[in-house]
Amino acid sequence: MPFVSVDIQAIPVIHSENVSTLISDSGNVYQLDADIWQVYPNEGDQYSFFPEKIHVQIFDSLLHVVADIVADTAYYFEKRELWHTIENVVVKNDEGTIFETSELFWDTKVPQNVMNAFYTYKPVKISKSDGTVVYGHRGFTADQSLIITRLFSVGADLYITESDDTIQHDVTGSDSIRLP
Repeated sequence: MPFVSVDIQAIPVIHSENVSTLISDSGNVYQLDADIWQVYPNEGDQYSFFPEKIHVQIFDSLLHVVADIVADTAYYFEKRELWHTIENVVVKNDEGTIFETSELFWDTKVPQNVMNAFYTYKPVKISKSDGTVVYGHRGFTADQSLIITRLFSVGADLYITESDDTIQHDVTGSDSIRLP
C-alpha cells in the first residue's frame, strides 16, 4: 500500500457553517456572523479563515454598536489578535461614516484612541453622513472607534452649486483651487 503524505497544517481542525456567535475578548465584545468558519492549527499562530461573507459588529462597554464590518473573505490570527479582511470590505462607524476598500487590517490589541488599530494601504473611499466623500488613494489608518483617521494621498468630491452670490476663496499652495 502506498504512503500518502498529508500536510496537517492544510486541514482545518474546526469547520462550521452558518455561524452566529458573540465573542468577548479582553473587554471587547463582538458579534460574528459567517457562512463558513474554519480554524487551522498553523504551528505557533492558529488562525480562523472565513472564505465566504463575514459580518462583525463591535460593541462598546454598554453594548452599543460602535462599528459594523462586512467583507467577502477574512482571516483572524489569534496570537497576533489581527483581522485581515479582503474584497468588498465595508465598515460603518457609529457616526454613520462608511469606509469602502478592497483590503483592511484590524489590530484588536491596539489601545483606544491610538492610531493603527484599523489600516490599509489600498485605496479607500470614506463617505460621511453629511454627504462628504473623501478618498485615501494610498489608504488610511484609524483608531479603534474609526473616528480619528489619517488618510494617505487624499482626494475629495466637491459639489459646487451655481447661485447669484459670488464665492471668493483664495487658497495658495501647490494643490490649490481658486473659485471666482
